Amino acid sequence: MKKLPLVAHLDLKGIQYRPEFYGEYFQNLRDLGYQAVLVEYEDVFPFRAARMSARPEEVWTGEFLRSFLELAAQAEIEVIPLQQCLGHLEYAFRQSENRRYSVPRGELRDLDAVSSEARQWMQGLLAEVMDAHPAARFVHLGMDEAGSFAAHARASGREPLDVFLEYLEELCALCERHGKKPLIWADMLEDHIAPENIERLRTFRDRVVLVPWNYAAGIKPESIVRFSGFRCSRHWLERPQDGPDGVGPIWDDLLFFEDWAPEIKALAADFQISPWLMAPLFQAAIWKRLGFTVWGGAGGSITQDRSILPYYHWRAANIRIWKQTVETHHLDGLIITQWARSNSCTVPNILPDAVWPVLAGVADAEGGVCAFFPGVERVDDLMFQIGKCREDWSLEGTLIREMDERTPSAHAYEWTTLRLLLRVLQISKRIAAAEELTGCYAGIGRLNETAWKTPPLRELRKQLLEIRPEVRKHLETRYHGQALEEWFYKVFSVPLETLDRLEATVAKSIATFNKRQTGTFFHHDDF
Repeated sequence: MKKLPLVAHLDLKGIQYRPEFYGEYFQNLRDLGYQAVLVEYEDVFPFRAARMSARPEEVWTGEFLRSFLELAAQAEIEVIPLQQCLGHLEYAFRQSENRRYSVPRGELRDLDAVSSEARQWMQGLLAEVMDAHPAARFVHLGMDEAGSFAAHARASGREPLDVFLEYLEELCALCERHGKKPLIWADMLEDHIAPENIERLRTFRDRVVLVPWNYAAGIKPESIVRFSGFRCSRHWLERPQDGPDGVGPIWDDLLFFEDWAPEIKALAADFQISPWLMAPLFQAAIWKRLGFTVWGGAGGSITQDRSILPYYHWRAANIRIWKQTVETHHLDGLIITQWARSNSCTVPNILPDAVWPVLAGVADAEGGVCAFFPGVERVDDLMFQIGKCREDWSLEGTLIREMDERTPSAHAYEWTTLRLLLRVLQISKRIAAAEELTGCYAGIGRLNETAWKTPPLRELRKQLLEIRPEVRKHLETRYHGQALEEWFYKVFSVPLETLDRLEATVAKSIATFNKRQTGTFFHHDDF
């Protein structure tokens, strides 16, 4: 496989490292063979033209930002700043003074790109970010998942992609004046590509790096794809039982392969495995054929992983197909994304420590100069098993014992994080099982103390309370900030609240049974 830019994603809207760790972070990436990091600053960036953060104490100073960039340069890691310029702007629009720039009557996440005033406001912010990165060759503009913008454009009598490309033209010109080449996620183009805009899209091929992303794709052909809208074949409506796995969820406004315009069908024809199945990640190959520089976007960790540990086996499968696609279609780079939250208003996802095995697995195949956990055999197998435990296996106890018996000669801190999180996962799964069992038993007036032997709700509470201070003491040496507190609330307080509710449900059902046994009069309101 050719040497290509291998890029890690640092999403700062989630759980943040302590400042003193960034030097080690960059060196870890360098040791693994990464050349660049895509930094999504969100509201920690020290904007001058607008207030973005409700927590000023967590906004980086200009001095710290410069030291951050110096640390990256010392490790020979190129920094690519990411400034969302269309969607995913919750962090900006939750500040009341910025809301006039958002899509009217839409979600508070998309810029009103129909408005020249809103576009100019965003270009001012983008210019601040570029000015703060004088050595950067690239800047990522985001430009993805802007559904409210698309609806607003249509309501204004415009085609979404027409407005999108007009705005992109302005952004490209701004980036060129700052000596930087922009990257954008490709999904809005994939949503809205049509015969009438193919040639206009081509005019951007030397000005923009496209980053098609797909975090669900594996080696199997895909039955539902994004190209000129989300589409599948009508075959699945007529023969839903076909295929070993059938087809995923089908919704009312899903479009169909059979209705592709001839020009779009011609672009996709070489990648159609059957009338009802497409080759995975074919969109990246199409963009490459159209003359674009294309970097893939793989899922190192995604929102569906939630807050404890990733589905490592899913992440490995996704990265495997992306690497095959890079090689087969001669793509120009690969970004391993790590989404810290689904958006800046939601609960934090997994800790960055939990993603190192994924980053190391990618880099090993790219000629990385060291294993991340030297001296530990079968790391990939262990991570696969942990992922399967998240899905449907229950071997956490075996894996905990196996990990307790091993100590890597480097990165012992990250190894300890994984061990602790695996114990938390085991307790979390047992609480989920207890919740299901409580629902089965807690009928009105049927449950009694003799029947209720499992699950041990109080024992689960004891386990959770015992491990919480151990996890906190460990993590607070590396992480800090409000997002860490939010993570602790999600991972520990919410399950404890669940146990409170389950114990109350069980106690109420047993009390009702006892009333019946003693003949105590009761009303249906008691239930």
